Amino acid sequence: MAVIELKNVRKSFGALDIIRGLDLRIEDGEFVVFVGPSGSGKSTLLRLVAGLEEVTSGQILIGGEDVTDLGPADRALSMVFQSYALYPHKTVRANMAFGLEVARTPRAEIERRVQAAAASLRLENYLDRKPKELSGGQRQRVAIGRAIVRDPVAFLFDEPLSNLDAALRAEMRIEIARLHQRLGATMIYVTHDQVEAMTLADKIVVLKDGAIQQIGSPIELYEKPANLFVAQFLGSPKMNVYDVAPVAEGLKIASGGVLARPSAPSDTAKLGARPEHIAVREPGQGHLEGRIDVVERLGSDTYAYVAHDGGQLTTVRLPGNVHLHVGQPVSLALDSEQLHLFDRDARSIA
Repeated sequence: MAVIELKNVRKSFGALDIIRGLDLRIEDGEFVVFVGPSGSGKSTLLRLVAGLEEVTSGQILIGGEDVTDLGPADRALSMVFQSYALYPHKTVRANMAFGLEVARTPRAEIERRVQAAAASLRLENYLDRKPKELSGGQRQRVAIGRAIVRDPVAFLFDEPLSNLDAALRAEMRIEIARLHQRLGATMIYVTHDQVEAMTLADKIVVLKDGAIQQIGSPIELYEKPANLFVAQFLGSPKMNVYDVAPVAEGLKIASGGVLARPSAPSDTAKLGARPEHIAVREPGQGHLEGRIDVVERLGSDTYAYVAHDGGQLTTVRLPGNVHLHVGQPVSLALDSEQLHLFDRDARSIA
């Protein structure tokens, strides 16, 4: 295993900058997730690390060695794609062994590695089956096993769970987390799904328009986002945001009343409140008045969407099955200890 470093890495297609002078260090054994919306540059960045794309400028180092000009085969990395890319006519055993056979690895060593990978992924009973006889989750495990047998310095995952249904995605998230714990390997994982990022990562790299917005642990980014983009991207349902103006008593919410916060900075322009940090009260007992617009009952939680004058909509997350009905007038109380403040440039200031 090895440390992976990116130094002022830039990737352009003509005049279009995709990756904009990016610096990043990934420690040995770390699970790092690149996350961001479509077009943020996360897959391009992974392909640069893999050697599938050439950098326009900058350096990529693996274990202290400059690999910027080396091809994919010379970087000792293994990649798992969104598509399983399995050979349909080959068995699971043959699919996992194929890369080693091409590399002329001794037969005994191939069998040892395949058996070890199959055991770690609970595939021992499927080695003689063809891909068409497997479920989607099992096929993805075979694709991961094919990467494991190469004994790489790091694993690269490019949205590997996108083709799976919700139940299988949850199952495979657990499988990948267990795999990281067993192998202690360096892993870079690309996803647009913030749930995958929050549950899998040691460290999240949030990207937007080819630039890093913030790097940190999942909880650090959730509790202390650097800017409004990170604050709204991480968290489901996403953070509610209100226009505010500092007044003598605190912060005047554009669509509501005054929040007592006398120490609020004078350049505060927006206030953020996560759905779980808002309570539903009787009319006149909170900071925002409105009416229940939609109610979603999930069993463990209830999501209430509250409409305010002026078109503002607030999402509230309440534990359990809460008895609210559409059209009901309510008042929302914001937890003053859990709020996020942003300046006019959408940077976090509290």
